[in-house]
Amino acid sequence: MSLVIAAIIVGTAFLVLYWVFYGQRKYNEMFVPKRKTELKAVLFDLDGVIIDSFDAWFSIFNHVRKDLDFEEISKEEFRKNVWGGSVHADIKNYYKNKDVKEIEKLYKKLISKYTHKTKLLPYAKKILENIKNKKIKIGLVTNAFRKPTVETLKFHKIKDYFDAIVTMDDIEKPKPYPDPIIKLCEKLNVMSDEVIFVGDTKNDYKAGKAAGCFFVGLNIHGDLMISKLSDLLELV
Repeated sequence: MSLVIAAIIVGTAFLVLYWVFYGQRKYNEMFVPKRKTELKAVLFDLDGVIIDSFDAWFSIFNHVRKDLDFEEISKEEFRKNVWGGSVHADIKNYYKNKDVKEIEKLYKKLISKYTHKTKLLPYAKKILENIKNKKIKIGLVTNAFRKPTVETLKFHKIKDYFDAIVTMDDIEKPKPYPDPIIKLCEKLNVMSDEVIFVGDTKNDYKAGKAAGCFFVGLNIHGDLMISKLSDLLELV
């Protein structure tokens, strides 16, 4: 019996040593893929990544629907069909025969009233501080409008972390097109293969991959998928 116990102890010790000297290293290599180029910037989507603005935008969307005599929709439908999209997509699916400028005007009129409903997501500020301290550039790319975006960043005291911002007002084709990410890279003076783009929607994924970025998906498929924003600390 003592020989069996001794064999188990030796085997367990071997497995522990294997993990310490080889297994952990292989795990880290899988979790943090090797980059072919130097990391020069990290780009972030805003809603759902840095800021939780779901309830704010849900309220705004149904407020506009009600003002235009449309029926309100459920949170489930909003999350599935509206969240992470663009004004053009909203008009196509929910505001038939309405003008883009008209809907934009209504959105912009209401956004400032709902800023207090937005919340800074856990670890967001810590992540931004960590990246800033490493002298890596930080960019923000969003399908939201510039004025409310800046107001929201100021409200949560994080605007100064961003070296450049691209919003719906800065481009003709928003995400899922790559245009806003390409424009943001130009503003930061970096190449798309020198950045990590962090997003949480299919539109983010499509835009990031079309632009040639390394896409990190927050609870969504990407070159790497993370379950919480703090996991990003392993990459930068």
